[in-house]
Amino acid sequence: MSRAREGGVYFTHTMRLHALRLWQFRNYVRAELTPAPRMNILLGANAQGKTNLLEAIYYLSALRPLRPVREVDLVGWGATEMRLTAQYETDGLTDAIQIRLPLQGKRTVMHNEQPVARQSALVGKLSIVCFTAQDLSLVRGEPADRRRFLDAEISLLSHRYLYSLAHYKRALEQRNTLLRRHLEGVATLENLPEWNAQLAKYGARLFHARRQFLERLHALAESTHRALTENAETLALRYLPGLPVREPLPDKEEDWHDALLSALHQSAGEELRRGATLYGPHRDDFLIQVQGYEARLFASQGQQRTCALSLRLSEVALVESIRQEPPIVLLDDVFSDLDPARRRHLTAFLTPRTQTFITCTDLSAFDAATLQDAALFEVLSGTVMPRA
Repeated sequence: MSRAREGGVYFTHTMRLHALRLWQFRNYVRAELTPAPRMNILLGANAQGKTNLLEAIYYLSALRPLRPVREVDLVGWGATEMRLTAQYETDGLTDAIQIRLPLQGKRTVMHNEQPVARQSALVGKLSIVCFTAQDLSLVRGEPADRRRFLDAEISLLSHRYLYSLAHYKRALEQRNTLLRRHLEGVATLENLPEWNAQLAKYGARLFHARRQFLERLHALAESTHRALTENAETLALRYLPGLPVREPLPDKEEDWHDALLSALHQSAGEELRRGATLYGPHRDDFLIQVQGYEARLFASQGQQRTCALSLRLSEVALVESIRQEPPIVLLDDVFSDLDPARRRHLTAFLTPRTQTFITCTDLSAFDAATLQDAALFEVLSGTVMPRA
């Protein structure tokens, strides 16, 4: 396989979005975007549709909204359906995805003009890493915020994880319902062993995948954070599984399976009293440390923001190492929160490494060299136009 070199970085191919078309998506009645291969800046005032453009790209990758809303909220006001179409390049080949989402009825997805029956198989085909201002919740938010991060990002890399996550959630819901109904005196525990087995089978896969992901992300985040802070700070990640297990954590999936089954058996009495499942991946968390201290409690807001950025940039490198091509990067209004030195480090990391989309309300955060190399688009009231 031939390799190209750009800016001192070797890579086999580059994931690239060639064309994006929106129809009745959010505040866009009809719009088209033909992005540049490297940096694309989406300029506009607040509430004009900049983030909606990023969400359209994200939805084509993840098949779920970027923000915590119902899918039907993506359909434009007064419309009966929305459509998205993208042409993109991956592994040196050009593919196309089309999504149709009606207000009523099922979503349909086409890949290279062929209907897709198992839509989850397309998740992550268009490889995306997205950074928003809300990513600060990764550092100072609740464990549920960090679990959502793990689920979202690992699902884009592993269909096995996505499948296991869906089955784990179903087993957990059924098991909790059974425990609650038993506590209310309206159900027996006849089916409890079956749900224990399901929970252990799929829970072990989640534990194993999350530990592997965080170990790889930790190694990359450590060096990325040093670069962003000019060696002034260290960053560490530590997995905190929702199980009473000691260090070192299990290496094999079957060991996680046995540990979860053991925890379920040992906690059986307390679970019956509470009517809820007390152990499993749904109780996971991970610790983010700066200079050896927990960032959630002791880091400044600036340090916390840099931690979140380090995680996302490390994810770019991790995806690149797995897919053998860098992902597309979406940055939603983050440049204004960084000092000039960290903006330079961010730009140097991404260019010419990735195709990048950046939203902003003005251009003051960008230096002349960055603007010279970037494609600039103006976003106004649901329209997007190249700016000369």
